[in-house]
Amino acid sequence: MTKTEEADRTSDPYELWRQLYETNERVWSSALEQAMSSAEFGESSGRLLETMLAAQKSVRDNMRTYLETMNVPTREDIARLGELVVALEEKVDQVVDRLDGVEAAVRAQRDGPAGPPGPAGPAGSTGPAGSTGPAGSTGPAGSTGPAGSTGPAGSPGPAGPAGPIGPIGPTGPTGQAGQPGPAAAAILSGPPKAEKRVAPPGTTSTTSTPGTKRTPAKRARAAK
Repeated sequence: MTKTEEADRTSDPYELWRQLYETNERVWSSALEQAMSSAEFGESSGRLLETMLAAQKSVRDNMRTYLETMNVPTREDIARLGELVVALEEKVDQVVDRLDGVEAAVRAQRDGPAGPPGPAGPAGSTGPAGSTGPAGSTGPAGSTGPAGSTGPAGSPGPAGPAGPIGPIGPTGPTGQAGQPGPAAAAILSGPPKAEKRVAPPGTTSTTSTPGTKRTPAKRARAAK
């Protein structure tokens, strides 16, 4: 190794750190080997391990008691439940395998050649009478029979009600008028005319109507 290389290694900080680490490792390794190879270290390590195990057991017992008091499953209960589940799965698998074997045997018997027919069994007992069936549909109508003989005449029925009055007939033509009689002629000719009489001088003329009578009073009134 040249002087230049030695100068480079001396000036490199990583190289100094590596040298320091190796030196410390050698010192500590030798010291720990001497300490761990002694009997006192073994005894102290055993006592420390026993103390830790005793503390762990005490904590486990206390936790189990607490969980049982709170009605909560412990680690052992869950482990036991897992074992039961695993055993149940194994039994289910065994049952499935047996069912597969039975199914295969049944298929083999069904697919195989048919055997000879067995003897006929005894006749069964007569079953109970069945219920009455529904009524059938109506048949077609029959042909018309011959006409019967004429029966006796019945008694006369009561008189019927009176019919309504008929309408009035048309008016006949008007006849010729007859010759009026004497009385009718006198009525038609009117009353008789009064006769005029000439009164003598110094008197008032009066007209007399036939059929009228002059009383004394009337005569005196007329004379005035």
